[in-house]
Amino acid sequence: MPSTPEDWTVQVLIFVLVAYPIVGGLAFIVSSFYYKLFLEKHDLPRYLEYEPPFVTIFVPAHNEEASIAGTVRYLFTQLNYPVDKYEVMVLNDGSTDRTPEILAELEDEFPALRVVTVVANRGKAAAFNLGLGFARGDFILSNDADTKPNPDALWQYMSYFERPGGHNLGAVTGNMLAANRTTMTALAQQNELNSIIGIIKRGQMAVGALFAFSGANTMYRRQAVLDVGGWHPEQPTEDIANAWDMQTMGWRAIFAAHIRFFLDVPEKLGPLIKQRRRWSAGGIMVLLTKGPRLMRHPARNYAMIPVVVDYSLSIVWSFFYWVSMTIFLLLQLYFLATLNWERFFHNWYMVGIFVAIEMIVGAIQISTASYYNDGGRTLKYLLFAPWYMLVYWMVNTFTVVWEFIPTVRKVVALREGGVWKSPERSASLTGGQPRPGIGKQ
Repeated sequence: MPSTPEDWTVQVLIFVLVAYPIVGGLAFIVSSFYYKLFLEKHDLPRYLEYEPPFVTIFVPAHNEEASIAGTVRYLFTQLNYPVDKYEVMVLNDGSTDRTPEILAELEDEFPALRVVTVVANRGKAAAFNLGLGFARGDFILSNDADTKPNPDALWQYMSYFERPGGHNLGAVTGNMLAANRTTMTALAQQNELNSIIGIIKRGQMAVGALFAFSGANTMYRRQAVLDVGGWHPEQPTEDIANAWDMQTMGWRAIFAAHIRFFLDVPEKLGPLIKQRRRWSAGGIMVLLTKGPRLMRHPARNYAMIPVVVDYSLSIVWSFFYWVSMTIFLLLQLYFLATLNWERFFHNWYMVGIFVAIEMIVGAIQISTASYYNDGGRTLKYLLFAPWYMLVYWMVNTFTVVWEFIPTVRKVVALREGGVWKSPERSASLTGGQPRPGIGKQ
């Protein structure tokens, strides 16, 4: 037992620091198991019983010369959906590379391809809003320029909208998986995507609400998009903003675990941090701008309350993580300088115990998610779990802390945060063809 105030401080910091991810991980494991056992079998895609609805596929493109050709060709040639029941519309958002020339060549190759050009880069959400004025479909599939859904994705998405109660369904979001696994960073993201998709979203479905849609591949009901005022260009992450708006307005949202799409993930730490900074800024801005309205009617938005509370706690914990880490290291330096070896080694011993518990819970979470997603075939990536759990968490918490104050300033100053730049695409996927296994369930 601690005997001094310093010892108590260190023990409390360590306990709180480690308890949140452990408790949170266990909570998602339990809630996702409940969803898997009692609810998921009712949410499986089904063959369409009626005439397939017309779908417009939005492909946002800003400087996507590396991936746009492969994605467009895949969408025109690999989807198991009547060719007269969908269209592909590329929204060229102020590209300054070879994207316009490539799109012109693709228009010759695929006369049905529609290209809408935005002269000045205004961001994905603004481009989507412009595309709404040209889209022919009552359903809109958001499909990023580096993303390829499985071939059956369109009819699988539409099966949710035609079943009983589907008239209240605003959006269905798919299961996001990594297409490139060529570096340690990319392999770590395979664990993360398994963990988030396989556990967290299933856990959120157990309480009846989603924190975010997968912006890279989500099917929207056009009327639901119009009902919430379209996509919001002031938001850095339109997928989070629309998810909150639709559910607050009474539209249902579904995570379809068996509709899979594969995307290009960052292969280096620098692009990864840049991507996560945008995600963190988007989450914080949605919480600050839309959270108060949602919390004013807790009874009506009861399903969203756990989502809001959990994300709020994650922000608080991110700050606590770095503050407590700083205090802990300073105390350790003090004990080292004063040759207080007993306290020095005791504190590291306690840290080791808690980290080991975190690793065990994290391994259970990732293993369970792998079983949910593909029957355990991705368990081979469990070898990279330590990299994910020990380094990745630090990246995510760092980006939250880094982006918090700038995002608050944008909210106060009413500045937009949605103008985008495409991430660096991986060399392994720029050949334009999907990797083996893509599109298979």
